[in-house]
Amino acid sequence: MINPAPHPMQSRPPESVEVYSSGPPQRPYIDVAYLEAEQQSAYSGDDTAQFIGHLRARAAAMGCDGVVLGGVTHAAEPTTDIHLTRKGLTATCVMYVPETMAATPPPPAGPPPVGAALAPMPDPAGRDR
Repeated sequence: MINPAPHPMQSRPPESVEVYSSGPPQRPYIDVAYLEAEQQSAYSGDDTAQFIGHLRARAAAMGCDGVVLGGVTHAAEPTTDIHLTRKGLTATCVMYVPETMAATPPPPAGPPPVGAALAPMPDPAGRDR
């Protein structure tokens, strides 16, 4: 686990786990776990769609609300003279933060109140003012 879940995690159907491929969700969320899917061998026929299916199923079993896809991985396959790699895909399990827990952003900083003392700026030449 990366961070504690904002609410209890319960397994769910894989089709209910949202998949984000071009960026994170637009609603408040917490990264809960890092997931990886990888070919079993360099000769495996798994492709990106199958990796996403594996990640989604694993996220569903954990109780994730969504997965944010990360990067493609390549692991060297120990063989004889032939250089083979196993392809994989990473993702982050996310859980949505209930609206009651979502922090409201602080108000934008404004000018200091009238009459507030400002700290003097140091002289770049090192002289006292």
